[in-house]
Amino acid sequence: MWWLAEVRVDAGLLTRLRRLVVVFLILIPASAHANDEVVKAPDFEIAQIRLTPANSSTPIAFSVKLAVTPSQHAFGLMFSPPLPAKSGMLFVFDDMKPRIFWMKNTPIALDMLFFDDSGRLVSLISNAKPNTMTLLHSKVAAKYVLEIGGLEASRLNIKIGSRLHLPIVITGNKVQLRKK
Repeated sequence: MWWLAEVRVDAGLLTRLRRLVVVFLILIPASAHANDEVVKAPDFEIAQIRLTPANSSTPIAFSVKLAVTPSQHAFGLMFSPPLPAKSGMLFVFDDMKPRIFWMKNTPIALDMLFFDDSGRLVSLISNAKPNTMTLLHSKVAAKYVLEIGGLEASRLNIKIGSRLHLPIVITGNKVQLRKK
């Protein structure tokens, strides 16, 4: 009869294992959906802008995504692959005020260039660390913010006093760049 007791223990163990398997089968798809959540980027228009480094008369052309709406501002360059040289994102705001950014879900280092309403570079954050939630402050009022690859501003000799060519005119959700 010793084998009968063994069968009962194995049957109880088997029942518990079956329950455990059912729980895992229920939880695995739920956790897979949480981890595989697809984040859709807003639509960004692409524009060509020009920036003239301080102590230079030769403008540099950049290809940028334009962030004009609040949802575009909030998404920014999250989940972005590495940026090619002379490319980035230009944030266009309606007003002049100190700006605060962070690097949440941004896997690449960035330089953040803050321009006033006349297009003058008034603050610069170099090589912001990827995937951090540290708040990065412009410390001065800005209307435009250009994000480019980390250390690219230094490589291109862009520093305080450099110029973003304006005007940039906003009509609805569209941005028009006019050459002067």
